[in-house]
Amino acid sequence: MFRQKNPGPASFFVFEELEEIPGFVHAFTSRQTDAPKQEPVSSDEVPLEKRLLLESLGLQPNQLFFLHQVHSNRVVTVNAPTLKSSGPTSLGSADGVIALLPAQFPVIRTADCLPILVLLAEKKQVCVLHTGWRGTRDRITREGVSRFLEVTQASPQQLIVAMGPCIRKCCYEVGPEVREQYARSGHDLDRCFSGPQLDLVEANRVQLQELGVSKILDSKMCTACRTDLFYSYRREGETGRMWLLAGFQQ
Repeated sequence: MFRQKNPGPASFFVFEELEEIPGFVHAFTSRQTDAPKQEPVSSDEVPLEKRLLLESLGLQPNQLFFLHQVHSNRVVTVNAPTLKSSGPTSLGSADGVIALLPAQFPVIRTADCLPILVLLAEKKQVCVLHTGWRGTRDRITREGVSRFLEVTQASPQQLIVAMGPCIRKCCYEVGPEVREQYARSGHDLDRCFSGPQLDLVEANRVQLQELGVSKILDSKMCTACRTDLFYSYRREGETGRMWLLAGFQQ
């Protein structure tokens, strides 16, 4: 079950099933996570409004890993201790991170795109993915999970996947050129589209199922429907960003 959690002043969402895993920390942030309007900061810094979240989770800024997200299918792997003395680490241009060591907490930022968390509890390893319509078209989920399975030597049945809030097909009408691109890329249009509506969740679920992944959790929350809780670029234009943050404590 996907539910809101309120430890202290910073609220965020979690999957109850994942909270039962020893040492695992995860958060899907919302509007309520953020303090009132703050001055913008560099994308590889921790905004002041998110620092209360880190305090609530017991994390330090130098445990975070950020990406310059470019709507690609590029996934990077962190497999060595790389924590800086202060502040988060920037991993460059990519849209997915595989973290193989404890105390490493990659962050994905979204405002309609689908944040995906992939978890291998037995080895305390995670993969996080930023999946918009372009990344989904280019099968970032298949790319990221395939690589995760390869480097961890896990089986698909060992993985747990959690899909966070995103714009759902009820609110995501796209132009015919998007459908044409999906057709040229070999996607199952009957599963990815309902008329002009693109279903990001189902399109990525297909990629997971093709790999044999069966444990898939879904928040079932639409960012465009629930702008009281989440940021939606499609509904609002320029707006804030939610975070998916995940990893294992030392």
